[in-house]
Amino acid sequence: MILSFIDAYLLPASLWFIMLAMGLSLKVEDILRVFKHRRAFVIGAISMLLIPPLVGSALAIFFAPTSALTVGFILLATCPGGMLSNLLTDYAKGDLALSLSLSIFISLLYILLVPIYAHFSLSYFMGMEQEIHVPFSLFVWKIFSITLVPTSLGMIIRGFFERLAIFVKPYIKHIATLVLVVSFCVIMIDQIPVLKLYIADLLGLVLALNLITVSLAWAGGKLFRLKPEERIAVGIEHIMRQEATAIFIAVTLIGSREMSLPMIVNTPVALVISVGVAFFARKYQLKIMKSKSA
Repeated sequence: MILSFIDAYLLPASLWFIMLAMGLSLKVEDILRVFKHRRAFVIGAISMLLIPPLVGSALAIFFAPTSALTVGFILLATCPGGMLSNLLTDYAKGDLALSLSLSIFISLLYILLVPIYAHFSLSYFMGMEQEIHVPFSLFVWKIFSITLVPTSLGMIIRGFFERLAIFVKPYIKHIATLVLVVSFCVIMIDQIPVLKLYIADLLGLVLALNLITVSLAWAGGKLFRLKPEERIAVGIEHIMRQEATAIFIAVTLIGSREMSLPMIVNTPVALVISVGVAFFARKYQLKIMKSKSA
């Protein structure tokens, strides 16, 4: 009963309000910011659209122990960078404007692409077309209604009632995040038998996904001669992810709590790796700044 309530109501509601809070944070100028760092932005965006999905899909296909976890890892790998990446980029003295631009652009693009990723990975790896009983158009609308609609509504409120948006945003975000974390914990408790069987595989896969993607992103930044602060922004964007939408698809739309485990396990692992990367990147940047001033 409690799990059904979480699947059907709490998860969708928490995600809806998180996306509303994201919209309340955005102005038209934020969207236009993507044009200010064109070269670094294009390189970073292409990297994020190619490296995590390709690396994550390859790891999932070859090493995920079940079909549900394979699809879960593909959903995880296609998630855009999370908003926490902006905070960590700022701490690491990376290019914050670039980080914000990438987060916004990839998030908006993800809303358009995720129904395709989800539907076809399900069909291919699990043969679930008969079991889902959700037409593709309805599948797309369900995702749009939980992502694009609240984000757009938040932007409209910010545009017309800026003071109200600034006042209510932290309350909405904190309450929704708390509900989401509680939902994560309940799902994890429910899936303890699966975790006991596959925890080593899950940890190994999420570690490999994060370390390989950030290493390739950093190497690509050096190859294309991005500035250090730009490489930091792009690298951190490759680690912190927006897992909530992927969990909504897995649990609420598909009805597979097992499929959500890669996203749930990835959250603390990615946070630890991101904090470590940000710490060393900050030291690296401070060293460069000292050498320039000397």
